[in-house]
Amino acid sequence: MNISQRELDSYFKNGFLVQDELISLHDTQNLVDSLDEIAKAPLPGHVKEKDNTTYRAFHGCHLYNETYNALIRQPELLAPARQILKDEVYIHQLKINLKQAFSGEMWPWHQDYIYWRKEDNILTNAIVSVMIFLDDITEFNGPLYFIPESHNAGSIDSEKASDSPEGWEGNVSASLTYQVNETQIAALVNKGGLFSAKGKKGTAIWFNGNLVHASPPNISPFQRRIVILTYNAVSNAPHDENAPPRPDFLCARDREPLTAKEISILGS
Repeated sequence: MNISQRELDSYFKNGFLVQDELISLHDTQNLVDSLDEIAKAPLPGHVKEKDNTTYRAFHGCHLYNETYNALIRQPELLAPARQILKDEVYIHQLKINLKQAFSGEMWPWHQDYIYWRKEDNILTNAIVSVMIFLDDITEFNGPLYFIPESHNAGSIDSEKASDSPEGWEGNVSASLTYQVNETQIAALVNKGGLFSAKGKKGTAIWFNGNLVHASPPNISPFQRRIVILTYNAVSNAPHDENAPPRPDFLCARDREPLTAKEISILGS
């Protein structure tokens, strides 16, 4: 289940690594089938678009859904996470981003680690995310854009967006709390170019917490659903003793090392 040294080198150079169709079609379909049940529960981590009708994201699904709890323990995900971080790992955050057909809103240019540093007090970027496609993703249905090598800029400090909602809601809305400005984006793209994250369902893309990324609105008739698992090194757990942490679905309380499930339990 380990990734090769060449793949590791590519990850550290570019800030991301693509593994085509890593998750089987069977297991990917089980993940998709779980979404109907998840959508029935109006939980705090279930975020809607500005229309207050269309779901934008589900957070913390592994905390109450067996299928997603099984996903975080799959050897093909745990092994690379341990390799990249050189430590035992736990899930700091899991989210399903739902860019619905015709109505899915944009995600502005941003980095992820700045939220974990400023909001969760995670002291280093010894943390990695893996995005799994739940649909075929093309240039038409709102793919993520990455700026290769932008992780080398480190954590880019920025002021809170003036139109961002207060509290944790601003961290997950279309008006994100911390955004990278246009001047910085232009300079980073001039140096590293752009990469569009496209591929078949089941594809996995690992990416660094400081990699700058964004996605446009989905105006196509096709859904674009992804699940993003963020693995943190156990030694890098938040220092949150003196401040109330964000909700559990954004900042995990269970920081025990994960044990792999050698046999998939994503479905029969």
